[in-house]
This record gives sequence, structure tokens and C-alpha cells, in this order.
Amino acid sequence: MICNKFIKIGALCKNRASVLVASRNRHYNTEKPKWKKPEKGCIKLNFDGSSKSRKASIGGVYRNHEGVFLLGYSERIEKATSSVAELVAAKRGLELALENGWFNIWIEGDAKFVVDVIGKPAQMRSKEHVKHINEIKVLLSLLDHFDASHIFRRGNKVADKLANLGYGMKMPKVWDEPPPEIIRFLRDDANGK
Repeated sequence: MICNKFIKIGALCKNRASVLVASRNRHYNTEKPKWKKPEKGCIKLNFDGSSKSRKASIGGVYRNHEGVFLLGYSERIEKATSSVAELVAAKRGLELALENGWFNIWIEGDAKFVVDVIGKPAQMRSKEHVKHINEIKVLLSLLDHFDASHIFRRGNKVADKLANLGYGMKMPKVWDEPPPEIIRFLRDDANGK
């Protein structure tokens, strides 16, 4: 299972260079997309970026192996394309992981290109994309271990809701208790619905 292939339960990898990019859900996958819990000893980040009429926001959520909410974030980032918003959402999530001392992370988002960028060299032309990708790569190098996977938007509802909350925020917000708008989605995910 993801996040535990190279570590013993409860112990983090000593080798910062160990990297495994998980198999990604392909667009031809007929399974209903649903959120999956990480294994014990791993923390899962689901991220999302959103852009509407060049206004953009980001959001993400961290949960443990029982599906328990650990931390959430939302932020309005002003003008950005949807692809830049997705990159910024992943980057902000990684920054929060390091701030909280979480070095064994499963990163999951509905922007397949971001997951692909994490796993292999990127062929981006935009200077803004390259800037964010390089910053993400630096943050990833500070982790002991990470996995990355793609999930369809319907399986990424909590992060999607947090990203949409960002539109109404004047200041970035980090929650250590879930906002009421996502509690139902958290419960559904934890119960495998």
C-alpha cells in the first residue's frame, strides 16, 4: 500500500533521496473515485487549486491513517490560471508539512499534470510554472519519503471545498479543526463512501 513500501510502521525513512511515485489512476479507470486512507505512519495531503475569471484560490487537507483531519488550509491567491493555482496549492501543502514536522507524505490531487511533474522532469514553457515546479522539487527533497497519486475531482471533495472557500478570504487560513463546510465530506471519506 502507498506510503509504507520502504519504511517500517511508525518509522520514517532515513534516506531523504528515497522517492516512489505511486501508480496513478488513469482516465480510463472505471472504478468510482473515492478517497483512500494512508497507511499508519503516513500522512496524506489532498490539494486543489481553482481559477474563475482569472481570480484564483487554493485549498488542501491533511489526514492520518484513520482519516482524521489534522490540518486544512485555504487562501485566495488573486490572479492565476488554474494550472498555476494547482501548483501553488501543492506547494503550500508541502510547506505546511515541513512546518509541522511531517516528512512521510502521500500527496494526492485532481490535477494530473501536477502529479506527473512531481514524478518526472517537467517540460513547461511558462516561467511561472517552472518557478513553482522548482520550488516544489526543493520542498520534496526535504521530505524523508513521499508518494504522489492522481484522483478524480469527485474523490477530492474536501480539498475542492477548501479551495472554493479561499475565494471569500481576505487572509490565508490554516485550520487545526475542520470548518463546518467540510465535515460531511470528511466523514464520508473516512467511511469509504
